[in-house]
Amino acid sequence: MKSILLINAAALMLSIPSVYSQSPPSSRPAESSKEEADNNAKQLNLDKMPGFGGVAFGADFPVAEFKLEQDRGTLKIYRKTTEKTLMGSALLDDVLYYVFNGKFYGVAFHTADGQDSLALKGILINAFGTGTDSEDSGPSTIWMAKSRGALFDLNTSTGESSAFIFDHKLHNAVLTEQSQASQSAAQQLIQGKP
Repeated sequence: MKSILLINAAALMLSIPSVYSQSPPSSRPAESSKEEADNNAKQLNLDKMPGFGGVAFGADFPVAEFKLEQDRGTLKIYRKTTEKTLMGSALLDDVLYYVFNGKFYGVAFHTADGQDSLALKGILINAFGTGTDSEDSGPSTIWMAKSRGALFDLNTSTGESSAFIFDHKLHNAVLTEQSQASQSAAQQLIQGKP
């Protein structure tokens, strides 16, 4: 369930036009030009990220090395049975691989408590820069580069968090297909069909 919620959160964050066109007003003090340059250089690291776990984004997914967790038709979610669950000081509850039409398009990390969630967000900030916090000052941060994106979302009630790193082109294809499926299901619902 949390894996699909992460896709929906990514879709919501990506649907905000300001993410692409401009940064929202920040309550943080203005960064010095050196800090801003460092942050911009880190954000470029996101585009340099070839993939994860030995699988390149956009490549055919080596199904035999993974266990299928969810089958949603053209979208499948896998787990690597030998995945290391410690990333730096962040203990990961789950590492899930998202595959669309046989191509690897994203990886999700989930933590189970606040300490690990803060550690995971720190890793993302060190890798990709400060990112853009959600406009409502909520617990979501997004990083957008030319061909890759990343999202971090924190559940402030439980301390759990999720991070999702993805290929833009494939992610947009997933969102388009999900929108079409939703519209089709809505028409069937109106007609009283299951």
